[in-house]
Amino acid sequence: MSRELPTGIQDFEELRKKNAIYADKTGYLPILPTLGSIVFCARPSRFGKSLTVSTLDAFHSGRKELFKGLAAEKFMNSPKFTPKPVIRMDLSEAYERESLEDLNEALRSCLEVSATRHNISLRGERIAIVLSNLINDVREAASQEVVLLIDEYDTPVVSLIQSERLCEDLRLIERTRSITRSLYSIIKANDGSLDFVFITGVSKPSGVGALSNLNLVDISTNPAFASFMGFTQEELESCFSTRVKDAAKQLQMEEKELLRRFRDHYFGFSFDGTTMVYNPFSTLLFFENRKFGDYWIQSGSNENIRQLLQDKKFTAPSMSKIPVDMDFADSPGEIDATPPEGFLYQTGYLTLRKDDQGYYFLDYPNFEVRSTLASLSLGNLYASETLAVAATIEMGQNLAAGDIPKIIANIKRLYSGPTRLKRAGYGAQSALGRVLRAVAKIFGIAPQDRPKLNPAQNFREETRRRLGESFYVDALLTLLWAAKARASFLLTPAFRSCCRLKVRYGDQVYLIEFNAVRGADAAQMFAREGMAQIRRRAYEGWRQNPIIVSMAVDLEIRNLGACVFLKNGESAELSSQDLELLE
Repeated sequence: MSRELPTGIQDFEELRKKNAIYADKTGYLPILPTLGSIVFCARPSRFGKSLTVSTLDAFHSGRKELFKGLAAEKFMNSPKFTPKPVIRMDLSEAYERESLEDLNEALRSCLEVSATRHNISLRGERIAIVLSNLINDVREAASQEVVLLIDEYDTPVVSLIQSERLCEDLRLIERTRSITRSLYSIIKANDGSLDFVFITGVSKPSGVGALSNLNLVDISTNPAFASFMGFTQEELESCFSTRVKDAAKQLQMEEKELLRRFRDHYFGFSFDGTTMVYNPFSTLLFFENRKFGDYWIQSGSNENIRQLLQDKKFTAPSMSKIPVDMDFADSPGEIDATPPEGFLYQTGYLTLRKDDQGYYFLDYPNFEVRSTLASLSLGNLYASETLAVAATIEMGQNLAAGDIPKIIANIKRLYSGPTRLKRAGYGAQSALGRVLRAVAKIFGIAPQDRPKLNPAQNFREETRRRLGESFYVDALLTLLWAAKARASFLLTPAFRSCCRLKVRYGDQVYLIEFNAVRGADAAQMFAREGMAQIRRRAYEGWRQNPIIVSMAVDLEIRNLGACVFLKNGESAELSSQDLELLE
């Protein structure tokens, strides 16, 4: 019999007693206290932070029976190991509290659990004093220094930022931050009573944040702990071998093909730029349901991301391959003041990468995240979210059918439809300049008297005339990604006004030559020449002949001006007059 899937299990004791599948991470536990007295690790939501804290609780409490056969067992049986009393706080219970009274009550409840565990009565009114008294009372009762574990330290603030209350009451966020800052300042004040402190959260500490006064060791981007949470490829194949066989049989796929597709869909999260892991949540739900789905993305609200992208100069490709340095990766800033790429990075929608030259950049971790971000940003290109969803569904159907005229009609509507994007001078600003202006507005610190475009109004004529060529490629990729097509550049020239894309959708493969020129005659000429160029290249070894499409945007009309395509050995040409009939 295969071992039970630990879906939804965040308690280490429960996981071990149920003999559920467990990728052994306990070898890290004895190392953590040697790094420093206060250790911090940031990871996105649904990445195993709570299970890690629960495992640390069992480890420091001396629950040796739970570690039989695991990496930490040998250390726990050695003279070097001494159990310690543990105080554990799970601040996820303070999620989206709408008043300071509710917040204080939730924090007190967190401490009440540990107080009951050690037969201690809470003392004090202010929550910081309550924690200080609890630490000292537990130490006195046990005659030992205390281990303090804080899970999701930033939930009280982050949950407010992600809620609709963001624009309603910024003072609540600041007062909430003040309360949590005073709570964590107790850690420094009680240094003599604490043996070891471990803290997790989504957002990384900053120089002015809640943890700014602590001398902590941040292992968030430390390569030695890159696979501390999440499943490596080796762990996936060893721990879930039986589940892989079952899923392959259910989906009528070869195991090798299933693993390839699974890797493409869920792999790619990286915290040091090199080592990559799977998100545990998506992994477990895939094997539970035995079908591909957007599990991690659907586990939380995307409304905050939608608001971030709304009315901004964002398409899905504009948020990929963003250059950063290691200073930014280590400390992107407070989550409500960081640029949008910093927000997306800390929440897991973008992940860290390092290229062959050693430079860092942010990119989508995998297919699941990329297609979802594309769907959210696609709403910027249409009059309404409903039209964007309809366009996504229609494009997917037409790609699957290989219906080129209908695909071209989809693209024409994409380019001619109303938009929320203010694209005067698109591409002229630096990426950093664009995101700084965007975040300033969304967090209410930009001038409020700037004119706003009606979401349903068409491009202003002068704005549309100034659209850069890269917009058309970015918009097309956004639609393809939102439709769950696997689309990427075959060639990436200096200017994307001339580029070649490879697109896969199911069994269909497309090669798309794309040009942006001025005038109907030029569009016709470049569409024909693009087809000639792509046919001159050999694409041997492909499992089937691709559908070849050469299209040219006419910048004078700001839409497709001509298209030539080849399917099953037969070619056809769509002139500007033919394209007009498609609408």
